[in-house]
Amino acid sequence: MKKSLVWFAIVFPLYVLSTGPIAWATNDGLHPAYLPDEVNLIYLPLAPLARIECVNDFFYYYTAVLWGGFPAGYTTL
Repeated sequence: MKKSLVWFAIVFPLYVLSTGPIAWATNDGLHPAYLPDEVNLIYLPLAPLARIECVNDFFYYYTAVLWGGFPAGYTTL
């Protein structure tokens, strides 16, 4: 059980933070206005977090401002 918690504590933050590089990588003018559907499916489990205003603001700042994912890579989940 403890090993699972350590694994989760490492992998989950990396999963959440991977939204930034994905937003940057898809912001090349060849993608639609938002992330491609395939990428959205990968990050769909994070969507309920977007209902929390501070989390939604973090994702905007992290994907659009910090990683330069606007307009194509930006998503608020």
